[in-house]
Amino acid sequence: MVTRSVRTATLALLVAIVLPIAKDANASSLRVLDGKRESLQARVDLIQQAQHSIDLSYYAIDTDEVPIALLELLRQASLRGVRVRILVDGLKSRLPAKFEQYLQRNRVQVRVYHPLHQGNPSWLNRRLHSKLMVVDAQRAVIGSSNLENEHFELKPGRGFVDCDAIVAGPIAQQTQAYFDWLWATPDVRPAPPRDSLGLDVLRSRPFGRSDWKNAWRDAKTDRDYQRLLDRALQHVVCQGGVHLDPQRDWIAEASHGIQMRLLHDRSSDKSEHHVNRQIVRMIDRARSSVLIESPYPAFDRSIRSAISRARARGVCVTILTNSLDTTDQLNVYAAYQNHKRGLLREGVQLREYAGRDTLHSKTLLVDDSSWMLGSYNFDARSNLWNLELCLVSDDPAGAAQLWSNLQPRLVNSTPIRSGTLILPVGQDAAISKRSRLMIKRSVIELYRGLL
Repeated sequence: MVTRSVRTATLALLVAIVLPIAKDANASSLRVLDGKRESLQARVDLIQQAQHSIDLSYYAIDTDEVPIALLELLRQASLRGVRVRILVDGLKSRLPAKFEQYLQRNRVQVRVYHPLHQGNPSWLNRRLHSKLMVVDAQRAVIGSSNLENEHFELKPGRGFVDCDAIVAGPIAQQTQAYFDWLWATPDVRPAPPRDSLGLDVLRSRPFGRSDWKNAWRDAKTDRDYQRLLDRALQHVVCQGGVHLDPQRDWIAEASHGIQMRLLHDRSSDKSEHHVNRQIVRMIDRARSSVLIESPYPAFDRSIRSAISRARARGVCVTILTNSLDTTDQLNVYAAYQNHKRGLLREGVQLREYAGRDTLHSKTLLVDDSSWMLGSYNFDARSNLWNLELCLVSDDPAGAAQLWSNLQPRLVNSTPIRSGTLILPVGQDAAISKRSRLMIKRSVIELYRGLL
């Protein structure tokens, strides 16, 4: 009897010791980045700190100063022996073919997801929407930012408001494994050696009048491209406030011991709808609150049904999205207008962002404990066609970070209580702004009749 008690106590002690160790072994570090400048600086620092490998996968990369400056830092990393791989979407990449070849001659590997020059019609609507950078399989940046100036506050006029995070530990290893899988799929092809479709005319945006755009239009030689790389890096340092001092330890400033997992499509043909199903499950588990932040809330049917089920259970559901003023996709905003009355009728709290920029972050917060951030837009395109990538967790510490990041956007938003499409400006607003919004409203009303 005593022996059995001793054995039971010993087993309980072992379980008490081993389980926390196992849990800690799978725990990662998380730091939700605070704004555009910090998000850019984190990428710069991680690239400069890399010792073995840097892998990037992005939906949109253009020839603005920020992405070109990052490409110059990547080129420098490759020359010091770091393996650099860049995967870009074949539709949204704005990098000229000759420039991609110059990067490859500098040991930067470039591949394209569903390139247009392959002439595969089934690929046209299926895009690579993920946004990630993983360094040394130990640290990664994941979120909603594309590599364009508008996402990093280095372009005059309206930009984008995003939500990015830096992670380390097992979650970064998962991200590395995902990238390796994606890099090897038959959907990915080497960057074309030449511009066979004549797309570089559009990619270099020659219709702009700035010296920068003119320089891209005129660039022909390796020397031209290197001058552009050098000029871009100088610009983000002098004008963007970026520091080329790779001493900052971003992980030391993170929350540790957080259980996270990488949520992504398991097949490149989207046959499993894996990301969508997991997000629906998160909403279906909600007991008290659901907060969805999406720039394009033309909800997929499964997401819309999950919202209705949550409201039927008495769950408080809040949706934060763009206003007529801040939206950059009039057709999607029109689709949202068609659903607005139904959402309000069910008691969903609608809030529209009232900042000067366009809301672009994609987040989900459930019961102040479960959360998601990444590239998923909660719409049919994210469910059916685009490859998406998200961080998901049931850890309250991560939820607290996300809430702290999200709260200023909620504060700077307007509650919507009517399904009517109204102008979000007062009578004393500038005539030019009122005229612009009236035109947008007219276009949206036209779209609504077609949807």
